[in-house]
Amino acid sequence: MKIIFSLSIIVFMSFSCQKIQRIEKIENLTILHLTGSPYERGLAHGQLLNQEISDIIIRWKKEVELNFNEDFDEVIDHFFTNTTYIDVIKNYCPDLLEEVYGISKGCGINYETILAFQLSEEIDWFSNEMKRKNCTSVIVNRKKDKPTILAQNMDPPSFLHGHPTLLHIIDEQNKQESYVYTFPGFIGLNGLNSNGVAITCNSISMLNYSKYGLPVSFIVRSILKLSHEQLAFDFLHEVPIGIPQCFTVGGVSKAICFECSKNSIREFYPFEDKSITLHTNFAAANRDFNQEFIQLLSEYGKTVDDPYYCPRYFLAFDKIKEVNYNINYLNIKAILSLTEPKIQPISNEETYGCLIMELTENPILHIAPGKPDITDFITLRFNQQ
Repeated sequence: MKIIFSLSIIVFMSFSCQKIQRIEKIENLTILHLTGSPYERGLAHGQLLNQEISDIIIRWKKEVELNFNEDFDEVIDHFFTNTTYIDVIKNYCPDLLEEVYGISKGCGINYETILAFQLSEEIDWFSNEMKRKNCTSVIVNRKKDKPTILAQNMDPPSFLHGHPTLLHIIDEQNKQESYVYTFPGFIGLNGLNSNGVAITCNSISMLNYSKYGLPVSFIVRSILKLSHEQLAFDFLHEVPIGIPQCFTVGGVSKAICFECSKNSIREFYPFEDKSITLHTNFAAANRDFNQEFIQLLSEYGKTVDDPYYCPRYFLAFDKIKEVNYNINYLNIKAILSLTEPKIQPISNEETYGCLIMELTENPILHIAPGKPDITDFITLRFNQQ
């Protein structure tokens, strides 16, 4: 395993407090070390990545206008007027709104735009297009001396690529740290914390969504504030779900794959002993299908009772069986690095990064900030600051 060391560190002092916020570059990965209050962390995020945030927001706004064939401000105004996502955020995690406000102040982009960016996947659902996603997740439950592992290829649209970023959040109040993979200006895609709690998420386009629910990025960050996996499992059952998503959530003891939608939350286990789980954006356990997908099935002579998987799922499934279910960091890395199948490769042009998280009392993050078949992995631990 190759461990790459830091190349440069730039130090930044927050104007609102005396805590050091700093930016670190390791190869093409930007790591933001953030401390202080939620607002202070957001402010530093916005200031340190001012130009990168501006670049990505410009590209995102153009994409929104293209998808909706409408002015960006009109789309956002209609979205906020016709949903209650913000009310749910205020109820469950108002501190994260403070962080978003800090990002806005730091980068100089108005708050409504930066807030809408956090809900970009929710906004995408209003374009009334069947969503195409490529993410692949693998989770392994703890066995004797082998740790729980959560791993994922995160494959967002390519217009969001270009500045792979990892937030290192130091919560001094709760004595906890988190590593959160993301885009500049966005609060989080997936990650893990120093208590060994981790989360990945895959969109599931064929299930029902709600205009009332906690947005995905806020679920991710809320989970990463928790100290034990059981609290994370309970949280997912407690909160209303906005857009359908497969959340794989785990900790030191075990991990579970939850397929979540407006009306249902179901656990998925592809293998008989339930120790290994695999997911590739297709609903396998949850049958809360939306009408668009039901109509699509009927056009192909299919019903909601038929099983649905993609080529990536079958390839990864077979690879897991080939190693006799003896899954570890190295063979997960090999699976997520496959440039097969040609029709829909696991490591593809939209792979923004690969995270393999070993959940022990001293958690380890292996991260490739790009396609894992061509990008070196960086290994990070906590309590090194």
